[in-house]
This record gives sequence, C-alpha cells and structure tokens, in this order.
Amino acid sequence: MYRKSILFVCIILTLTWSGLIAQNGQSSSKAGIRLIPVWSSQVDSRWQPGENIGNADDGITAEFVEFSQDGKWLVTANGLGDAFVLDARDGKIVKRYTYISRKEISRISEFDISGGQMKGMETECGAFSPDRRYLILGGNLNGIKVFDLESDSMVRHIKVDEEVDGLSVSADGRFFAHAAEKSARVWDLETWKSLARVTHGNKEGVINSIDFTSDARFMASAGNYGHVILTRTRDWQQMGDGLVEKPSSIKSVRFSPDDRYIAAGYGGSSSVAVFDTEDMSLFKFYPLFYIEAVAWSPDGRYLFAGGRDGQGRLRVYDTATWEMVGDPEVQADGSNIEYIDFYDDLVAVAGEDAHVRLYRLEKK
Repeated sequence: MYRKSILFVCIILTLTWSGLIAQNGQSSSKAGIRLIPVWSSQVDSRWQPGENIGNADDGITAEFVEFSQDGKWLVTANGLGDAFVLDARDGKIVKRYTYISRKEISRISEFDISGGQMKGMETECGAFSPDRRYLILGGNLNGIKVFDLESDSMVRHIKVDEEVDGLSVSADGRFFAHAAEKSARVWDLETWKSLARVTHGNKEGVINSIDFTSDARFMASAGNYGHVILTRTRDWQQMGDGLVEKPSSIKSVRFSPDDRYIAAGYGGSSSVAVFDTEDMSLFKFYPLFYIEAVAWSPDGRYLFAGGRDGQGRLRVYDTATWEMVGDPEVQADGSNIEYIDFYDDLVAVAGEDAHVRLYRLEKK
C-alpha cells in the first residue's frame, strides 16, 4: 500500500521547468513584462505530451487553481474526482481530497451536463475560507462538499440540482456563494444559514463564475444567461446588469482590486468586456476568442485573459493605456487555459494540459 501511494504521488505530480512551454516566459511586450516559471505540477496522470492538442476536450484537465488568502497554499483538481492542496513554494501536494468517487458516479444513469459522462468526475471550482479552516469544492455532479482542513473530514455536503461551475468566498469570510439552478445561492459561512438566491433569468442555464468586492459590499455573478448581475450584499438587491451587444455564456467575472471595474470573459461571444461598477456601463470591449478566465494583477496594473486560442497563451492588457502588452505562452501543446489566479507577483495558471503552473510576474 505504501509503495502504491508513493507511485500515485509520483505519477500525478511532476515538478519541472517544463520544456513543453517557453522557458523564459517571454511575452511580446511593449512594457517589457515577463512571466518567469517557478514550478509546474501535473495533477491528472492521464495527460501525455502531444496527445492533448489545442481544443481537445477529453476530461483530462485542471479546471481551476486558487490561492489561499495568505498565499501559502493553492487548491486545484483533476478530471478523476480528486482535489489537491499544493504548497505554493514548490507545488508539492500537502493534502488530497475526493470530490466524487467511482462508486458515487456509478449510481448515475443520465449525464445531463456539459460534456456528458466524460466530464462527470471533474471538480470545477474550489476555494479556501480566509482562515484556512475550510476547503470548499464544487463540480459537475456532486454539488458542494466542504472539508475541515484540520481534521480532513467532510463536514457538509450541499446538494445542488445543477452543475456547480463557480463559487466564491468573500475576503472577510462572511459570505459563501455557489452556482445553483438558474441562480447563485448565498450562505453565511459562520452559521451556514441560507441568505439569498440571486436569480439569473428564467431560462435553463448554469452560473459559471462569482466574485465579491474587496469589502464584500457587492457580488458579481454570471453564466449562461449572458448578463453580469451586480448584487448588493446588504439586502441582496440587484444593483446593475452588465450587457454586451451580443450576449453569450460568460465563463469568468472578476472585480478589479479597487472594485472600480468588473472584467467578464465570454465564450460564445469570444471576447472580454470591462464594465464600470458604478453604473454597469460597458467601458472596454476586446474581440478575442473563447475566453475561459480573466484576472487582475493585485496592483490593478494588468488585466489577464485566457481560453481557447489553440496556442496556450495569455493576453495581457496594461490598464494605464488599455492596450495589449503581452501574450506569454503558459500551456503545453496549445492547450486551453481554464483559470488564472494571483497572489502578489505570483501568477497561477491551470488548464487542459492537466498542470498547475506558477509564474512570477516581472515588470521592467
């Protein structure tokens, strides 16, 4: 059993300066920014170089990566039902959890989810509570699972009759929100009392992404409805509705660090939009490709976007000029970028090359 455990860790975890992507992280950048590789960790053992090219959607993936609030840990997952807590210093596994098991999925006869049975064991999203007391996971078929990080035991299982593609915890630890049927459902993280259900139209569709302002006064949520819904957390009233000319499924929403803007990444519309939080007017619009992830650097200087470009490259915009200043390659084999997260000058990227890769943002 001990040998099998060691073998499992060795298979799923590779720490490498991978020759599969540009080693110097050099971007074509007027501002001279670079992404310097720090480490790389493979979390799905099925991935092989050269076999997952471009837009291949085969369930071999790392769908998300999130830093803990203190920057010491990262949480990620694979397409085999496993979630991992990684040490941010070197990418080594600290803890491992099961979001959905083979036994659980064997009881399911119909797979009414994006990608069908092939995507059934994916863990789609996760986050730490600010005090690192809880790890919260969501996915395609098993609702929400909450684990106590000290005892490693599951302390809560919230059934959700919908894919849980997105969840978020407010920075002050008051609120936890997750995707639910045609809505985002909000809980008090201390008492686990249900606080609100923020609806997203009357059509069938999932919520893909949720974010809170730094002071937790507002929440943004978006998904297949194609609207960015701004909600006031004091009374859970809708305060704004961000729209582009041709709405489509929104895969990612993020407040800027000063909460002045909301960035949204669109799938069908193949674009990134930036809305003014004050009145939800459209501030910037960038036609690109199928966008899976947007993220702001912590100082607000840069807006990052990534998705299905067939090149595994990020697009980086300088918010002083709103011009693109870089397109560094961050994935192997041109794989889809699924998620981006920041802590200080560290950039974590996850995607369909089944790796989590950590870079250091260098500005010249």
